[in-house]
Amino acid sequence: MQLVSSNSNRSHVFVVLGFVLGIFVGTVLLGMPQAVPEGQLPLSLSEAFFTSTSAVCVTGLTVVSTCQDLSFWGQGVLLALFQLGGLGVMTLAVLVFESLRRRIAGQSGELLEHTLSDYVFQGNPRRTLAFVLGGTLFMETLGFCLLYPTFAQEPNPAWNALFLSVSAFCNAGFDNLQYGLAPYAENSTVAFTLSSLWLAGGFGFILPAAIHAWLRKGTKRLDASARMILWSGFALILLGPALYWLTESNGGLLSSYPTTKQAVLSFFQGNTSRTAGFSMMDLSEARRITLLTIIPLMLIGAAPGGTAGGMKTTTLWIFLAALAAHIRGQRKVVLYGRRIPQGIVRRSILICSMMTALWAGLTGLLALLDTASRFSLEALSFEAASALGTVGLSTGITSELPLGSQMALAVAMFIGRLGPLTVAWALFRSLPEDPLDYPDGAIPVG
Repeated sequence: MQLVSSNSNRSHVFVVLGFVLGIFVGTVLLGMPQAVPEGQLPLSLSEAFFTSTSAVCVTGLTVVSTCQDLSFWGQGVLLALFQLGGLGVMTLAVLVFESLRRRIAGQSGELLEHTLSDYVFQGNPRRTLAFVLGGTLFMETLGFCLLYPTFAQEPNPAWNALFLSVSAFCNAGFDNLQYGLAPYAENSTVAFTLSSLWLAGGFGFILPAAIHAWLRKGTKRLDASARMILWSGFALILLGPALYWLTESNGGLLSSYPTTKQAVLSFFQGNTSRTAGFSMMDLSEARRITLLTIIPLMLIGAAPGGTAGGMKTTTLWIFLAALAAHIRGQRKVVLYGRRIPQGIVRRSILICSMMTALWAGLTGLLALLDTASRFSLEALSFEAASALGTVGLSTGITSELPLGSQMALAVAMFIGRLGPLTVAWALFRSLPEDPLDYPDGAIPVG
C-alpha cells in the first residue's frame, strides 16, 4: 500500500491522536475534585470520560448537569475541550483537503483542485489556519457581546455569555444556565444569536474564503463547490424549520405560542438539529413524527470544513446527483457545469452508506442493551443519530441509559466526529491494481 504523502498522512495521524489525547486529558481533569462544586463527590470515571468525549467531539450529549454538577473550574475545562475540539476539526479539514488537492492535481478532479488551491489555500495553508483562528475569535467575541445584556439577570452573566457563544460557534451544544434555554424560548435575541453562531461555524471556512476570492477576482459566479455549500445550506436552513413547524404547530409543542414566536422557535429548533444540539423545548414531549424528521437532518449535518458533524451536505448532494444520473442512464455526474470524478462519487456513496449503516447498527445495539425495554425505539434511534452526527439533542434518556449504552454512544461520537474526514483521508491512498483480469460474474440482484 502506497500513501499519497507520508508527511501528510503523518499529520492526519497526529490530529487523530490529538483528539484521543484531548479526551484522555479531559477525563483526568474532569475527574478531579476541583471540577465539581464543593461538597459534591467527584465525577466517576465513566461520567468524566463520557463528558470529555462529548466536549472534544463537540457533541453536547451529557450524563451530568453542566450547571449543577460542574464547578467554575470544571466548566472552564469543558469550554477549553470543545473550543480545541472545534478548532481541531477545522484543522483536520485543512489537512484532508490539502491532501485531496495534491492527490487530484492534474487529474480529472479539477473541481476540488480549483476550489481548494486557488480559493482557499492560495498556496499557503498557514494563511488558511490564520483565517480560521481569526474568524473564530471574531465570531465568538461578537456572540458574547450580543448575549451578555440578555443574561444580566443570570448569575455570572459574562461567563454564561462567553460559554454559550463559544459552545454555539463550535456546534458543541453545551449550556451552563441554571434552567437551560427553556426560559428564553420567547427571546428572539438569544434564538437568532445562537442560530447565527452555529450556522456560521457549520458553514466553515471554504465558503467565506471562496466568496472573498470571488469578490477579489471579479469573476462572474462563485466556484461550483462554494455554490453547492451555499445552496444546500440554505435549502436545509428552510427545510428544518418547515418540518418542525408542520409537525408541532397543531396540538404539539408550538401550539401554545403565538404565530411569530412559533416562527422563531421553529427556526431555532429546525436548525439546531444539524449538529448544534441546543434546545429550547423538551423533546421528550415531541411527537414521534417530529423525532423521525429530525433524525435524517442530524445524520446529514452541515458543510465540509466547519465545526459541525454529519455526512456533510456536499456528500449527500453528490450521492443524490449520482443516483439521479444512474436512473436516467447517464454515466457522468455533472453539477454546475463540472463533471464530478468517479472517485469522489464512489466515496460520497460510501460515506452516506456507512453513516446509515452505523446509525442502524448503533440503534440495534442500544435496543439490545436495553434489556428491560425501558426506552422506545424512536428514542434510541434518535440518541444514536445524535451521537453519530455529533449533535447533542436528546429526549432526556442519556443519563438513564446503562453504562454499556453510554460507552457505545461515546465511541459513536468519536467515529462521527472524525468519520467523513478520516474516511476521505483513508480512501485517498493509492492501492496497486490487481494485474489479473477476471471474467464477469452475472449475479442476480434486486
